[in-house]
Amino acid sequence: MDIFDEIKSIGKKPIIAKIGGFRPEENIKSWFGGNFLIEKQMEWPKYNGKYMVPVIQIAVSEIPNGKDFFGDTEIVQVFIDRDRLPSGYPAKNGEGWLLHEIKTSEGLSRCETPDESDLYKKFQIRWEISQDEDYPCWEEAWDYYDLSEINESDELSDRFFDEFDQYDSSKIGGYAAYIQSPVKKGYRYVFQISTEEKPRFMVGDNGNIYFYKSNDNGEWHLNWDCY
Repeated sequence: MDIFDEIKSIGKKPIIAKIGGFRPEENIKSWFGGNFLIEKQMEWPKYNGKYMVPVIQIAVSEIPNGKDFFGDTEIVQVFIDRDRLPSGYPAKNGEGWLLHEIKTSEGLSRCETPDESDLYKKFQIRWEISQDEDYPCWEEAWDYYDLSEINESDELSDRFFDEFDQYDSSKIGGYAAYIQSPVKKGYRYVFQISTEEKPRFMVGDNGNIYFYKSNDNGEWHLNWDCY
């Protein structure tokens, strides 16, 4: 097996977010930009005294093999500070952003987003397994294989970048579609939220936000990059 066959053997099919483009359905609970379900006793989250902005709500039951990514959690919600994304990498949950895990969807009710944080257009999300496989980017691939042979050949380098790519929109699983360098070791990538045209969500200059779990304690962390 040559090095290209070996890299192909670790390909993963991500679960991609189809954001809008279909009639809203009553049974779909995954949303981009708002229409979040809130527990009765929960107040809308704040950071530095300001209401946070809702980005994505993931209903785990709607994701193929969703428990593989989120365990027994039923609803995952991501909020961000309305003024800026965290500058420390990777940023711990609660440091300028919030990933809220809800164990049961029973007793939840849809909550209107506070006016000051209602920044994005709202769309339902359908989750679909990609037909194409993701592969680690050039820098990350070195964690799996010694790529010296490829690095020393322009022809093989061109072939690597032609054959191995990542789905670069919002997704769960697969491999992170890094624009800059990968996050340091010690974290397990789980999903990413990307710049999305329909809801008018922009991460810096057409960037992505990546979400990880710490290998040490399982806590959520965030990293982001852009062009």
